[in-house]
Order: sequence, then structure tokens, then C-alpha cells
Amino acid sequence: MSDTPAQPDSSLESPPEKGFAELWLKSQNTLGGYVCAHVPDHALAEDVMQEVARKATANFGQYDHSKPFLGWLIGIARQRIADAYRAKNRRPIVFSSDIVDSFAKVYEEIEPEEDDRAEGLRICMDKLSDRHRRVMDLKYGRRQSTKTIADQVGASVGSIDTMIYRIREALRQCINQYLERQR
Repeated sequence: MSDTPAQPDSSLESPPEKGFAELWLKSQNTLGGYVCAHVPDHALAEDVMQEVARKATANFGQYDHSKPFLGWLIGIARQRIADAYRAKNRRPIVFSSDIVDSFAKVYEEIEPEEDDRAEGLRICMDKLSDRHRRVMDLKYGRRQSTKTIADQVGASVGSIDTMIYRIREALRQCINQYLERQR
């Protein structure tokens, strides 16, 4: 037996990908809002988000953990947005660099609030009945028209519109109550 102390097994440490995934999940919604504000074409915005994720994953080892992760992602997103517009041979909506910088700062400031709001939404959605959850999934998750939803659940278009309005109001109140308890 050797007298040297055993070295910890470095394979037991969490891989950098796990740290990335956690940070990405916390920043994804806010980053998506930033991208959508600059890229009104939904399909192009999704492409940009995928490119940001790909680039960020590939370069995560270069990320300075002393700086905000969202700020780093926004820097990547700026470049991907410009690349996307060049590739589509279209001119982007041009904002001054001061405005773009202020957008980035605002998104960084609201990120913690958005995390709480998203958690509140998840909790409040869990409180919905199965039927209400299904209607909301069809409307917002699958982006179905009210007519299509009405046909699928066997209701009138008017009743689905009313149901969605009431569910949204109930969710808004539930989320606000959740946020108040968090303060």
C-alpha cells in the first residue's frame, strides 16, 4: 500500500455541461424575449436561439463565471442575429447601440423576476383541472385556433374564448399571489 493520500476521482465531479444546462434553463426565457424583440419572424428567432445554444455550448469553457451568464448569451445572440439577417439577405431592425445595450441591461435585471414568474406559472398550471390544462396547452403550447380547440373538446367557440379568458385571469391572480409570497 502506498503512503500517498488517494486523489479524488475527478470523474465524480459534475461535468461542465450540467452547469451549462442549469444556467441555460434559468436564462432561456429572458434570452428568448430579447431575441424575439430583435427578430420579429418567429421561425428566424427560433433559428437564432438554436444557434446561440450551439455556440454557447461549444464555448462554455471560455465563459467567465464572474460575469452574468445572460449578458454573455446576449453577446452571442447579437452576433447570431446579425448573421441571421445577413444569411437571409435582409436588413435587421436597426437600433442604436445605446438602445441595444439598454435592452440587454433591462433583460439582465428582469431575469430573476422572470424565474419567479415562471415558477409561479408552473405551480398555478398544476392547480388547473385537466380540461383547463388541455385547453391552455392546445391554445398556447400547440398554437391551435379557438375553432380547432372547440372542435376537439366539443364546445362552442364562444365558450372556449370565455374559458381561456377566465383561465388566464385565474392564472394571473394565482401568479401574483405567488409573487407576493416570494417577497
